[in-house]
Amino acid sequence: MAEGLQCDRTLLGRESPPREAFREVFLEFFPRLRSYFHAQGFSLADAEDLSQTALWTVYRSRDQFRGEGSFDGWVYTVARNLARDEWRRRARGRTSEPLDEALPDETPAADAKAADRQDLARTVAACKALPPRMRTCLLLHVQQGLSYKEIADRLSLSTPTVKVQIWTARRRLRDLLE
Repeated sequence: MAEGLQCDRTLLGRESPPREAFREVFLEFFPRLRSYFHAQGFSLADAEDLSQTALWTVYRSRDQFRGEGSFDGWVYTVARNLARDEWRRRARGRTSEPLDEALPDETPAADAKAADRQDLARTVAACKALPPRMRTCLLLHVQQGLSYKEIADRLSLSTPTVKVQIWTARRRLRDLLE
């Protein structure tokens, strides 16, 4: 902590401290509070706004700091309370919206569902038409997200063989589905 901050703590107890004295407090705490608010889940812009609000509250409430505890602790208590208040305010704002407006109807039409089912059936049939080893390599890669090396180790194949199997499977599926 900056050595000059001890002087600022004394100035905070005065009736009207000079702006320059509080400027040192601001410069000391603003980056720390911004990081604190950002870590609490606020966006960077909101974290900066909340940091300024917290420091403004500290400045206005400077006569309430009794000096019994840590000045840092008092500033962070102000910040913590401000963060809680902001989260509560945001939570109240979300629940006040009617549910009809909050959740638009994005259910696909019946004909779109039917077309999707047909596409799925065609894709499944095309996958079944692939040779078993080729199909297995492709599904391990696409569905389970395994790397070529992991597939090769699992199936006791070389990595280049797995690459060729997946490339060929994709090409055959594309030809079958077009």
